[in-house]
Amino acid sequence: MKYLSLILLLFLSGQLHAEIVKVPFTSKALENSLIGTKATRDVHIYLPDDYHTTKTRYPVLYFLGAYSWPIKYSSHIEKMLDNHKKQGNTMEMIVVMLEGNTPLRGSFYVNSTVHGNFSDYVLEEIVPWIDSTYRTKAQAKHRGIAGFSMGGTGALRFAANNPDVFGHVYALSPGMFDERGMAKSYLTSDAAIKRYQAFKQKLAASTEPQKVMAEEFASFQGREIWENGQDNSYSAYLMAYAGAFTGTSEQPFGTHFSKDAKQKPLWYSGFGELISLYTTPAIINELHSVHIEVGDKDDYIWITEGVLALKQKAQQQNLPLSFNVFSGGHSDKALARLEHHMLPFFAKRL
Repeated sequence: MKYLSLILLLFLSGQLHAEIVKVPFTSKALENSLIGTKATRDVHIYLPDDYHTTKTRYPVLYFLGAYSWPIKYSSHIEKMLDNHKKQGNTMEMIVVMLEGNTPLRGSFYVNSTVHGNFSDYVLEEIVPWIDSTYRTKAQAKHRGIAGFSMGGTGALRFAANNPDVFGHVYALSPGMFDERGMAKSYLTSDAAIKRYQAFKQKLAASTEPQKVMAEEFASFQGREIWENGQDNSYSAYLMAYAGAFTGTSEQPFGTHFSKDAKQKPLWYSGFGELISLYTTPAIINELHSVHIEVGDKDDYIWITEGVLALKQKAQQQNLPLSFNVFSGGHSDKALARLEHHMLPFFAKRL
């Protein structure tokens, strides 16, 4: 009997520790994408210390990974939360970590024929599943969304378009265009445009499109995307962006604006619409809190300039957006920013 009591005590004490639950989730929304995006995704869920020993309901933070970020980044967030608790800071929330990778390395978390319906994946599948599976506070005021880089762009779009789902948003170095931003971006890279055009022509003429795409995307996989030079990484990003924002039923990868000037607004809107969304009072009034941070020397200068343009316009309209412009580049102190800025932001507001 004493032995059984000891086993029970050890079991219960083990449940007092926070944990990361790793669940493979099969998505209907991501099936049948043009480029063969995996429909079964790993979802990592952080559960607080006393989740298994109480009936408490918890607020939820959704964190979206950046372009080409693997889901294993969740181990860093787990350590960050543990560090806060050791310092006596309350971090009683569920954290749901998602990634948006595809064979082109980034979906931008929108619906598209090329990548799959990532917006539906998050809104119509993941959020309802989390609320039905875990003890959540299932109201927008207790639900936040955040992300880094591509994830930050996705977080801003999700919150602006769905304030009844996400009441709080925090974006770290999000892709964003002001009026001049696209002209300074990789979308105007001559080498990337040339490769994009050649790929589209080869794809249109082929009777084996899956083979053409597999061969074309081979240099975008793993570390190869960075090790094959800047032109290679710019080409991958241009194709991913085109597939996410500019595709049509006839041209799933779109038509480049250098070939058809009428296409320019469509290419611009992918990152450019964020400034419009976040300077619309009716949208901001529906959200409980908005915070954006960016480095003053972002490696992609159009990100710094885009965020600063939004900051200026928001201040001119007295909109309740908060900003942090730090000294540094795109990924500088990224983990520290997550730990010391983002997590306390949500711990206070959710």
